[in-house]
Amino acid sequence: MASGSLLVVAAAGYGKTTALEAACADGQTAYVTASDLLGGAAVGGTVGHVAVDDACRLDPPRQVRLARLLAAFPGHVRVSVASRHPLDPAAVAELPGPVTERGPADLALTPDALFRVLREEHGLADADLAYHVHHLTAGWPALTHLAGDVLRRGAGRHDLLPALVEAATTWVREEVLAGLPAWLLDLVADLDPITEPLCAAVMAATSDGPEWTPGELRPLARTGLLVANGLGAPRLVPVLRAVLLRDRHLRTAAEGLPGRLRTAAAWYQRHGYAVAAARAFQGAGDAGACAALVESGGDGMLAAGGAAEVVRLIDELPATARTPRVRLIRADALRMAGRALESVQAFTPLLVDAAETGHWTAGLVWRAAMLPYMRGDFRAALDLLDRAPEPPAVPTADDASVLACRATTLHLLGESDAAAATAARALSAAGTAGDDRARAFAHIAAAMIAIGVRREEHLAEALAAAERAGDVVQQARVLANQADCLLRAARYPQALRASARAVRTAEAGAPPGVLVTALHNAGEALTRLGRYEEATLHCERSIQISHRAGLRRTAPGLYGLGEINRQLGRPEQSRVAFEEAIELARGHREPQVLVPALAGLARLLADGGDVPAALAAAAEAEQAAPPGLAAVALVAAGWVALAGGDADQARGRAADAVCAARASRHADALAEALELSAVAGADVEAARAALREAETIWERAGAPPAADRIRVLLGRLPGADGPQRWAAKTAARRLVALGVPAVDGAGLVPADAAPVRVRVLGRFEVYVGGQPVPLPAWRSRQARTLLKILIARRGRPVPRAELCELLWPDDEPRRTGHRLSVLLSVVRTVLDPTRLRPADHYLRADLAGVSFDLDRVALDVDGLLRDAAHGLRLAREGEPDRAREILTEMDAAYHGDPFAEDPYEDWADGLREEARAVWLRGLRELAQLCRRCADLDQAATILVRLLVADPFDEPAHRSLVEVLLAAGRHGEAQRAYDRWAGAMRSIDAPVPSRAVLRVRAAAQQA
Repeated sequence: MASGSLLVVAAAGYGKTTALEAACADGQTAYVTASDLLGGAAVGGTVGHVAVDDACRLDPPRQVRLARLLAAFPGHVRVSVASRHPLDPAAVAELPGPVTERGPADLALTPDALFRVLREEHGLADADLAYHVHHLTAGWPALTHLAGDVLRRGAGRHDLLPALVEAATTWVREEVLAGLPAWLLDLVADLDPITEPLCAAVMAATSDGPEWTPGELRPLARTGLLVANGLGAPRLVPVLRAVLLRDRHLRTAAEGLPGRLRTAAAWYQRHGYAVAAARAFQGAGDAGACAALVESGGDGMLAAGGAAEVVRLIDELPATARTPRVRLIRADALRMAGRALESVQAFTPLLVDAAETGHWTAGLVWRAAMLPYMRGDFRAALDLLDRAPEPPAVPTADDASVLACRATTLHLLGESDAAAATAARALSAAGTAGDDRARAFAHIAAAMIAIGVRREEHLAEALAAAERAGDVVQQARVLANQADCLLRAARYPQALRASARAVRTAEAGAPPGVLVTALHNAGEALTRLGRYEEATLHCERSIQISHRAGLRRTAPGLYGLGEINRQLGRPEQSRVAFEEAIELARGHREPQVLVPALAGLARLLADGGDVPAALAAAAEAEQAAPPGLAAVALVAAGWVALAGGDADQARGRAADAVCAARASRHADALAEALELSAVAGADVEAARAALREAETIWERAGAPPAADRIRVLLGRLPGADGPQRWAAKTAARRLVALGVPAVDGAGLVPADAAPVRVRVLGRFEVYVGGQPVPLPAWRSRQARTLLKILIARRGRPVPRAELCELLWPDDEPRRTGHRLSVLLSVVRTVLDPTRLRPADHYLRADLAGVSFDLDRVALDVDGLLRDAAHGLRLAREGEPDRAREILTEMDAAYHGDPFAEDPYEDWADGLREEARAVWLRGLRELAQLCRRCADLDQAATILVRLLVADPFDEPAHRSLVEVLLAAGRHGEAQRAYDRWAGAMRSIDAPVPSRAVLRVRAAAQQA
């Protein structure tokens, strides 16, 4: 009997066939359709795996026959079966066991994977847009690619769904919905969420419908039509639901629909789905019931994450149903949905009415104040909160919320004492009001002011209250704060779990500002864990959400990008991000971002040799740092002092930073302060002890890159033993694999040990893992040309349109975009054939264009330029022997002009001229060095080589004649003179006087 079966069940377009074909790539798998296998198709005798596709096309008896046929294969043969619909249970029972089933959840793209698909195959680099596509498609691969095509043709975020429905309708009808019961599709199209008890209730109230049978929804879930929404409740894939509703609208309104929706609304209301109940009442035409639900339960709807839906519901109500209370709920819903400008417009008449009548209510004040608070304008928020009436003897939930909002605002304005006193009042008021949402709000405010264990206790209380209230908005805020606590305590795996949960919760309906914070926290945790590509994605998404929602909260994401690029050795990208983050944080008075960004910039500038600018940034960081961030600023100041040659000041800053980090209980800052003290210290054993303590902190924190950096430093210390040196070497390899190029300014591996080496001097060649890439691996000449162009641009982004024009000058642009995506995929595969690294490790494709990260590879022309500059500098500084050695190596490395096989391509001219000019300058200097040390034969050889490359270099001609005469090689000197004179005549330049031969000969005789 065969050795078990894999059953893959999912609707069309989920990638079942692709998965089976991938399994056939090893050459030992037989791929066959179910019909062909039943028809007697032969299967080779040496196969170890039989992959059967399209089992769904068989009726149940033939499915059983297929299963029995598969069960008869020898015991070593593995069996895989793919089907669009669940197989008949009798057939599954006949399959060789054990049977493992994989379904849509295993095949669907994650949001991160979907982003990579849109970026690499469709040229779409908007991370948040990718998450929106995931929301609409649930990661269904075919729909994802269709969305990419629709977006590339010009659809925007807001019109994506109708455009996608238009493009997908025919395929969905014919490939997905065909064969499914029409009455079931008609039923579920109107329900969200969808449960078995709800469907049973609706069908029981339908006089002419079929009787509901338990399990009717199971096939929809197993094939991927029914998926979980953000809160875990089942729903139809949104694109699929929109297609169903469009089809029904084109036919006619469903008979009995109002009655069904009223039944659903009543069921939703009984079971706590307030938004769904209001939606159903509205669909049934009962605007009064919908308005009453919003009036009485609007706050709960918003707290449950229904802001966008509440706005839609209210906007569709008749004007007579929009009471002041409903208008207030709408204004707050707009804020929570991220529609800041519309929220301002909605709040304005309410605030004007309050100002004219003098009737300021607590409910209006705190909700309106959250709008400038969300945008970082804390002073404007406080001005609004000042208008709130004094709480009564028995405060309400709104009174407690005013106090909680005031406490957090005062804290962010730096008024710590007033903030602490107000937070205490908020806790008392929330307790008296007995409202869990207000209690959660108050505990969050208290946690922002507290430190250590007390802060953790407040957050735990806040989370418990928010969960009791079903308030996902407050849950997201609490989780984001808990993640921040874990980050400061250097507990990174736990911080990532908390921040990931915060992101998921915020996506379910929290205001965009909460999602921005959660994404930034997740990005910071991922950075510490060395997952740089994911960290970049989270930071970029936080920036995009902030821009899209009109928030002024881009500084944290920019700081995150700056730090990622600093660690990965990308100084220019890092500096741009840091400087923009600093500018924004200054304007918004955000020391939590300003101080780390200034510290990061100071270290970056110091590493680059700009010590004065680094000193200015470090000084500003120290001045702006509150007590909790003092250690961060002090560490930066210490590194800058060390770069400036003041080791004593660096040691003093390190000692102060250690004290500040321990006082604020920031383990990460303590480890960084210990590292500084070790590098700046003169005592080797003290340095070793400090580094060991830092290593322990990072190991406990779960921060592999930081721990490996410390291991490298330990291995560099004098007296490091064998195990320490081996650990340092292993750590360096891990850091290089992550893309980290250096530790403490020193490179981690020699150039010839780089995973990828590229040779452009003379013949173009690429080496991966030490082996040259064969021509067939490129699959086309254009793939090699693409890489050449990107290298010639020295890492600068090249717009996609320009690349297409260079690669296919005679083709129409609409035909070349997809070809470029294919070439990018080919080049990535060539450079990283095992796909061990992130997709943008070597090639980065974003809105600016396509660029090649030169820091990731060993490029021969880069080495030549560096060696030439180093040799020339040593010659100027009076070290001729070392200069001669380096310039000789440079000359040996010049195998020809860059891209010699493409002599007429304009894109190669810049790099070609630069390399040639630097090489010739190095040769001139090398010849002079050889003359000075009386190595005349070598000087002559070098000058001849120089003149072959540039036959019109008159100083080189003169030097060659002089060297040959000085060496007594008069005949060669005469011939050298003749070549000199001939070269000058050919360009109509003055011919040198023959006296140069006589003068030098006389001098030689004397």
